[in-house]
Amino acid sequence: MGRIAEALKRAEQERRRALEMGGQTALLDAPSARAVTPVVVPTRGDGPVDPGEEAVKLTEGLSESLVPFHERSSLVTEQYRSLRTRLLSSNPNYEHRIIAITSAVPKEGKSVTTLNLGCILAEIRHLKVLVVDGDFRRSSLAQMLNQPSGPGLAEVLDGSATYDEVIRSTPIPNLSFMPAGSTNNRSAAELLTAASASSTFRRMQNEFHYTIVDTPPATTVTDVGIIGQMCTGVVVIVRLHRTHEAAAKRAVRLLQVNNIPIVGCLLVGRDSPLGGYYGYGYGYRYNYYRYFNYYTHKDGEADKT
Repeated sequence: MGRIAEALKRAEQERRRALEMGGQTALLDAPSARAVTPVVVPTRGDGPVDPGEEAVKLTEGLSESLVPFHERSSLVTEQYRSLRTRLLSSNPNYEHRIIAITSAVPKEGKSVTTLNLGCILAEIRHLKVLVVDGDFRRSSLAQMLNQPSGPGLAEVLDGSATYDEVIRSTPIPNLSFMPAGSTNNRSAAELLTAASASSTFRRMQNEFHYTIVDTPPATTVTDVGIIGQMCTGVVVIVRLHRTHEAAAKRAVRLLQVNNIPIVGCLLVGRDSPLGGYYGYGYGYRYNYYRYFNYYTHKDGEADKT
């Protein structure tokens, strides 16, 4: 069983114990209450259920990282719903938006966040949601969704495939997917600055209410600086107990230099190294505890997120 599944199991056990004691709230991702506002967790698994809400059956091949799909009543899922609520409340006019997901360094959880945010937005039945793998170097979303890795965005940008050919449906209602594809030895910057790039992103925005784009870490390559110019804004992932303050600040500065709106910072991780909830908080303040070395592969590229 993977780490996420184990964490979910522990969180569910804690939730049930809290219910037995009469409590219905949980503080997630909160080594400091000043960093993340306490979140009230609805007891969906034990209380009334919307009559229009159908139980989701497990689908073979979908990654266990798709928490809102596999565990609709878990505490982690509720935290994603909290993030969704804040994104929707910041868009009262229901404008179509493209949101890029990035991090300061590799292995912060941006790819998992991209997929789960797309999944939780797709719960709202009138929304059409698209998840795009914009990380040409370390693409992972196709594997998590049990989808072919190509053709994808790279082929659309170089003209070897059409937009309609690479948009794929998923087992999740209202959620579509575009893989990264293969650059065929062309640089990511060359593809992303092609004339077809801006028209492709405009079409995404026109056809989908929300497009969530997974991008490489902001401090490792320049891709997010280019992709961000074609997006409504960027969410920066910061992992508690891991992300170094200097790296996070550098990522924010790089985005600001490129005049890319930062929607916010998503804090991910546990409240302590030895236990507690695995959840998600949303805010603009960082917490840092210790420095981790960021290893690279032999070819010099950053680790896959």
